[in-house]
Amino acid sequence: MLIAAGVVAAGQPAAFAAPKAPTGSPKVAPPATSQVIEGGHHYKLLAEPPSDVTAAAHDWKTMSIKGQKQKKSNWCGPAAAVSALTYQTGVRIYSDTQSYFAKKMATDKIGFTSPIAMGREMTNYINYSWKRKGTKYKAYRSIKNANLWDGVRGAYFYGNGPVVITVYSRKSWYPKAPKTMAHYVVIYGFDDTTSWDESTYLIWDPAYGKRTLKATQWQKIAYAGQFVVAWTGLPF
Repeated sequence: MLIAAGVVAAGQPAAFAAPKAPTGSPKVAPPATSQVIEGGHHYKLLAEPPSDVTAAAHDWKTMSIKGQKQKKSNWCGPAAAVSALTYQTGVRIYSDTQSYFAKKMATDKIGFTSPIAMGREMTNYINYSWKRKGTKYKAYRSIKNANLWDGVRGAYFYGNGPVVITVYSRKSWYPKAPKTMAHYVVIYGFDDTTSWDESTYLIWDPAYGKRTLKATQWQKIAYAGQFVVAWTGLPF
C-alpha cells in the first residue's frame, strides 16, 4: 500500500491529552525544552512529556530524540524518519538529511512516502553510519492496539529507538485535511501502565510538534493497512 504523506495546514491542539492529576497531588514541572543547533539546523530535544502532561501518578518512559519539523507539506515521512534516527548513537543528521530522504524514498518524485521505502532507507542510513549490514528498520502491517503497545514498550526496553506510525490526517489532528490524506508521526515515549488500554503515547508530529495519543485511539486513526515502521524483531 502506497501512502500519501504530509499535511498542508497547521494543526489543532492535541486531540488526546493525558488526564490531569487529582487536586492536591504533587506535580513535577517538566524542564524547559532545550535547543540544539547542528549543521545549521535548530532541533528540539525531546526527552520529557509535553508541558500539559503532569508527572504525578504516571510512569513516563521516553526515548530522547531531536524532533524535526517537516520542510515541505508532503515531507512528513522524511521528517519523521530523520527525527527517529536522531535517537541512534553514531548516526549523524545534517541540515539537508530530510531532502536526502525525500529523494531516496521517492517522496518528491511521486508525492508521497511508502512505509516500505521508509524502513529500507532508514536501514541503509544506519548501516552506512555504523558500517554494518542487516535490516534495522522495517514496515509492519495490520498492527492492532495491543500489538502497538507491545512493540513500543519493546523498542524502549531493548533500546531500539522510536516507532513511526501512519495516521489519517482528518481522523487525527487535521479535520480540514483531504479525506484520504495520510500523515507520519513518531512515538518517542509512553506511560508505562499495567495495561495497554490505560496508557498514553508521547508523539512528535513533524507538522506541529509535541502531542499525546491515547493507546486506545490508534486503530481509530490508523491509515489503511495500519502500517508501523520500527526496528526489526520487535514483538508486533
